[in-house]
Amino acid sequence: MGRKTKVSTDGGAPLSSNPFASLGGALSDLPDGEPAAEPEPTPEQVPAAASGAGLAGQRSKIVVRREKKGRGGKTATVIEGLELSDAQLSAMAKQLRRRFGCGAHVEGTTVVLSGAQTDRVRDWLVEQGARKVVVGN
Repeated sequence: MGRKTKVSTDGGAPLSSNPFASLGGALSDLPDGEPAAEPEPTPEQVPAAASGAGLAGQRSKIVVRREKKGRGGKTATVIEGLELSDAQLSAMAKQLRRRFGCGAHVEGTTVVLSGAQTDRVRDWLVEQGARKVVVGN
């Protein structure tokens, strides 16, 4: 096996043809497209009442507790007592994921966050308008 010869990359001759030159005329023949849609606001930009996840109308207490049992020894924070639809629960889980930087998902009528987040979640729920938040465990 012999050594490969190196190709010089500095000071070479310019390209003899431009591969994109033929596209210049084709662009003027294209029809005008639809205007770009407005980007969807992030959950932090949408007020809680507008996103449907507002808790001001919550009548019963919301229970926030830590759990380990049945979760492979991992600590999880469970939020129960939310009177929200499935879509609103999913939106709330998404907001919590982004706010706390942890995993969050919906199990039935509860929202489960990974890690011990009880105090932070209680403060967040009060910010969102929840009247009665009980922290257990």
